[in-house]
Amino acid sequence: MANFFKEEFIFILVALFILGITIFVTTRPFVAKGARKAIPIVAAFLVLALIAHYNFRQNLMQEVRKGFEEGKTILCMDKTNKIGYVVINAGEWKLQGDEFVHPEFPRSYNIRNCIVEK
Repeated sequence: MANFFKEEFIFILVALFILGITIFVTTRPFVAKGARKAIPIVAAFLVLALIAHYNFRQNLMQEVRKGFEEGKTILCMDKTNKIGYVVINAGEWKLQGDEFVHPEFPRSYNIRNCIVEK
């Protein structure tokens, strides 16, 4: 559960902001009383969206980890070079926790920003 809050913290803040706006708008005196029914609907949608996003990210991380262990080529997003990605091969890179590290490369790459090349 702690991992969920760590992974989805920013998305939880966005969801709370959206829910706050919904509550603010639907509780104004000039808005129809039936509009308050939108609050639980929006809340349920946001909770389902957060859970779906978390599950999607976890499945993607498992797919990348499995692909790396099978020796497939992994592409990781890199905003510091012109190409925009880095190719990670199993022989040169090591997986430490959720990070791809290379002894001769200046930075590591988080597994969340990577995909398996098909």
